Amino acid sequence: MELLVDEVATFWTLWLWPILQLVIGLGLVIFVHELGHFLAAKWAGIKVERFTVGLGKVFAFRRGETEYRIGAFPIGGYVHMLGQDDLRPQVTEEADPRSWQRATVGKRLVVLSSGVLMNVIFAAVAFVIVYLIGIRFGAPVVGGVKAGFPAATCLLPQEVAQAMGLEKAVSLRPGDRILALNGKAVRRFAQMGYAAMLSGEDDTFALTVARFVNGKELTFEVVLKPKRDKDVPGKPYIFGIYSAAVVTRPAEAHYAGQARFMKGDLIGEVAGNLEGFPSGLIPVIESVGQPVDVVAIRQGSRVPVRVETYLCSQGKEALEMLGMAARVEIGQAAPGSPAAKAGLRVGDIIVEYAGVQDPSQRQLAEANKQLYRKQTVIRVLRDGQPVQAKITPYRKGGRTDIGARWLPVQGETIVAQVAEDSPTAAAGVQPGAVITRVNDTPVKTWPEVYNALKAAAGEDVTLVYALAGAEHPAPIGPLTEKKFDPEKYFFDIPAISLGELEVVQTPPVRGSPVQALGWSVWDTQEFIATTYVSIVRILQRRIGTGGAAGPVGIGAAGIRIARKSAVDFVYFMAMLSIIIAVFNFLPLPVLDGGHAALVLIEKARGRPLPGRVQAAIQFAGLALIIGLFLALTYQDIMRFIK
Repeated sequence: MELLVDEVATFWTLWLWPILQLVIGLGLVIFVHELGHFLAAKWAGIKVERFTVGLGKVFAFRRGETEYRIGAFPIGGYVHMLGQDDLRPQVTEEADPRSWQRATVGKRLVVLSSGVLMNVIFAAVAFVIVYLIGIRFGAPVVGGVKAGFPAATCLLPQEVAQAMGLEKAVSLRPGDRILALNGKAVRRFAQMGYAAMLSGEDDTFALTVARFVNGKELTFEVVLKPKRDKDVPGKPYIFGIYSAAVVTRPAEAHYAGQARFMKGDLIGEVAGNLEGFPSGLIPVIESVGQPVDVVAIRQGSRVPVRVETYLCSQGKEALEMLGMAARVEIGQAAPGSPAAKAGLRVGDIIVEYAGVQDPSQRQLAEANKQLYRKQTVIRVLRDGQPVQAKITPYRKGGRTDIGARWLPVQGETIVAQVAEDSPTAAAGVQPGAVITRVNDTPVKTWPEVYNALKAAAGEDVTLVYALAGAEHPAPIGPLTEKKFDPEKYFFDIPAISLGELEVVQTPPVRGSPVQALGWSVWDTQEFIATTYVSIVRILQRRIGTGGAAGPVGIGAAGIRIARKSAVDFVYFMAMLSIIIAVFNFLPLPVLDGGHAALVLIEKARGRPLPGRVQAAIQFAGLALIIGLFLALTYQDIMRFIK
């Protein structure tokens, strides 16, 4: 029963409640939009026959002359007025006096624009509520700069170079704070991304930057021209600035020196690389298995912290090569967890668990599924000595676990398990084998095996392993990318990853009603302008559509944000309301903006367009919208698959 309760609680927290929030939020945004049309139609004396929110009839009732419907799917709605038929428009002088056709041009324009106006008002009110409660944004602090991009190649003023003891200073670096953009204060990190992405072909930007040098803060200005990033969907123009990560709970182990991370440290350069964490781990591949220095930016000072690095692989195993899985060790034991109560320590190598000898990470996970509230035996090697303990896994976060974080053992080449149908299984390698050579290259650690295999890519490879006191060859054959792909491995810094990090955020933005109203007006204006400029840049082909999101992408983003906090979700729905408002008023057939364009044409001609012409326009618009909907949905799905 307890297991069922835990499963239900996890499902509610991670999925059901966030999805319910998304449904309510979308339904409210659509309801507000349609309410605007409804109230305006009533004001204009137009008869409203049906008020619908959502697709698919679930619930309906009639009050007065109007039928009210609620649909199952909150992805649309409409207000149907007497005489209104988008796909079969009728142009007649004998229409009912209360019909859509008989309303004046001015009244029809008010009705058409009222939905958009209500969406904007809704967003503004939501922003006010958010600012009265308080919300934190990503702070405009540099966490790293992308090599070859403007932020990494800009020349700094000479006074900065002199303060740093250099002849010439190039590049922003982790810890720099962006104060202003073209003289306009930067309040949050996202502003820089929007500015670069929406820039024109010849636009340049003056960034006002603050940097601590030798304990003294310097303020200077650099000029950047955005550059297209071809490595990400949509190929946007960027400055090449990464956001910064700050340590909220430092890890206690996996340091290679005396210095430790402290709470509040900002993670800076990794192995001297200005790309920061985790991007700066890429060059660590060249020195695999060696400790690296990571800069901790602490109250304006730069503290080098030497940390251990771990080679890991993608997939269910902590580290697997050619089908050989490495043994695992305790990387961290959560306080109060079964692992901590059993006395397990960081660095303990698991040699037996629930009767499985030298279990791999996948085998540990499979064993735990069968062990909820069941006691079992765990044996470890601690400083070369065997230690045994009894342990009872618990249920946490939707899975059965012992509260330990696993890491692949690095300083050995003992094979824990061999996957079926793998190159090493076919070559006869068995669990317990010790890899001693890759071709003629001696190896003593898994990182050395990785480096040797990487160097032998495309060649015939033979492993040599020791087992039962004898050495044996294991012919692998040509080392193809299918057998061994170096790109499927990555490097972890447990001293960072086993702690807790978060994006550097601003203090809570919270104010009086007057301040909240001012911030709300600023945000509303900014998002309206940003949405319109985004559409223009897409039409100019300066922004690709690869980064655009459709219904699936928007829904996934909404669920992620709903998991974070209610305040962030309200802010997200306010932004979405503005995007819907702007998109809805584009002069495209079927949309409110398209209807408004037809009404204005009618005003200019003195009479409406012929019914057949209007129908053709509306059908073309409907086909365009459906095509766009399907294309974005397909793109969302493919993005998730990839």
